Amino acid sequence: IQTNASKEEILTGLEEQFRKVALNIHRSGETLMIKSIEASFGSINRNDTTIIELRDTDDGYLIIANVHYRPSIAFWIILIITLFSYVFWLIPIVFYLIQKNTVQTCIQELFTRIKNEFMDSTEAKFKKKNQGLSDLDQLEKLAVFKEKGMITEEEFQVKKKELLGI
Repeated sequence: IQTNASKEEILTGLEEQFRKVALNIHRSGETLMIKSIEASFGSINRNDTTIIELRDTDDGYLIIANVHYRPSIAFWIILIITLFSYVFWLIPIVFYLIQKNTVQTCIQELFTRIKNEFMDSTEAKFKKKNQGLSDLDQLEKLAVFKEKGMITEEEFQVKKKELLGI
């Protein structure tokens, strides 16, 4: 995330987002430990623990998710019971793999949401800070933002057209 927001603000944002989708969240300093993301009936087949770390970079932060995903005791019991059946042994494996994808997708969506939230706040600060600048100065700053990946090419083109009155 390329932002001027503080580490505390980002950690708080992450914690709020994960509280919406996880059963258990524990914060210890600059680390979040999250258990049972997107728990549902099919999640009896899995145990997942995710550790979120926030590392400083030159112009923002790097969010790292270390996911420990493993089969639960229920998975092994169901697998052993159905092992000698025709194809029913596939059911716990399929549920396990579907749930693994669910956890991965949820984490990616939350990271995208946080990135967008803090990138938007950076853009809002840019607008407020640059109200007194000329259009050319604002365009140069937008080009820098685009180079750093803080805004997309499409966003750059839209802002450029606004500034040039096109």
